[in-house]
Amino acid sequence: MNTHDIRRISAAETRHLRRVVLRPHQRPEDLVYPGDDALDTLHLELSVGGEQRAVASMYREPPPGTQDAGAYRLRGMAVLPEDQGRGYGAALVQACVEHARQHGGTRLWCNARTTAAGFYRKLGFEAVGDEFELPGIGPHYLMSRTV
Repeated sequence: MNTHDIRRISAAETRHLRRVVLRPHQRPEDLVYPGDDALDTLHLELSVGGEQRAVASMYREPPPGTQDAGAYRLRGMAVLPEDQGRGYGAALVQACVEHARQHGGTRLWCNARTTAAGFYRKLGFEAVGDEFELPGIGPHYLMSRTV
């Protein structure tokens, strides 16, 4: 694996990869997520040779139907297709787990595309409930793990 760097970035710096990898058919304004600019939101990028290869965002937000104040939501996880399988996504998730631990978090959860569920399972996440459809995006599972 190539040497990589992980650093904190702004919400705006995540949007190119969000569009390219996750939502190529959406308008730029649809790539602005609620909470992107909240003070306790974390946006990370993984770069190789100074080039952005992957991004992830993390929000202090309880899973649907809960009041879990220690929960963080992982969202906008995107790794360039040519870099998938190189461990970049796993490195970003681990950085998010560490951030949650350092900030009193107890749980990390996400709405994972069904096609990515295996990736999240390998990182300790478990599906909660049945598969569901996010309109215009596709089938997902709510997945969660302790930190």
